[in-house]
Amino acid sequence: MIIHTDGDPKSPVILLLHPMLLSGQMMIDLLGKKIPGTYYLIAPDQAGHGEEEGNPFTPKQDVEELCRFLKEKEISEIELLFAASMGGATAMEFMRTADIPIRNVHLDGIPLADEGFFRQKIDTFVTLQALKKTKKDTAFLNKMLVPIYGEQLAESMAKQMSRLNAENIRQISKTCSRGCAVELEPDRFDQVVFEWGEKEVNIRKGKPLVEKMYPWARILVREGLDHCEYLGKQPEAYAKELSQELNR
Repeated sequence: MIIHTDGDPKSPVILLLHPMLLSGQMMIDLLGKKIPGTYYLIAPDQAGHGEEEGNPFTPKQDVEELCRFLKEKEISEIELLFAASMGGATAMEFMRTADIPIRNVHLDGIPLADEGFFRQKIDTFVTLQALKKTKKDTAFLNKMLVPIYGEQLAESMAKQMSRLNAENIRQISKTCSRGCAVELEPDRFDQVVFEWGEKEVNIRKGKPLVEKMYPWARILVREGLDHCEYLGKQPEAYAKELSQELNR
């Protein structure tokens, strides 16, 4: 696993787990560096993204490697665990198994609920078709992403898609469609926030599941927005909100 870092290792730690079509370094640049304050940013590449081209999506193994890295760096606490979309599967596994205090958690658009076999098949087929067309011409996906994420980020996401392979897509779709909800102990965290865009698919089953399994957590719904749209279009404002959460 390639793990990107930024800042002083002696500063409070922010762990960033990227969504599909971003990377660890992109998360640092897009969001991490914009959070007011002094932090040590840690952001791994996962599932064929960034410098991990061709590697499988294995949240359990990724968490094991992350924990080894944290131990080597003598990191004893996570100030903020932030994960978006696909990264939520790794985040939930980390929250379940990592023997390290995690003060704050913010999960954006994560695939929490089991969406079933047919959703998995449909998502896989649609994404494989997008992969095939994007490998021929990144402009295909770029045009689809611009309305949600803006021109600059959409271009980077389309290029990232062109570097994935079919097995990456199948693994991501399978893992995300199965859902990533796990039993959590509320006393382990100062606060946990689950966020979705009002228009995204994951909110349909995800929000009721949070209300059932994690009634102590806070739910944030971005009105009128799609999947991770706020992160993509307004990272500065997002970073300020995260700073406010950290200083509560």
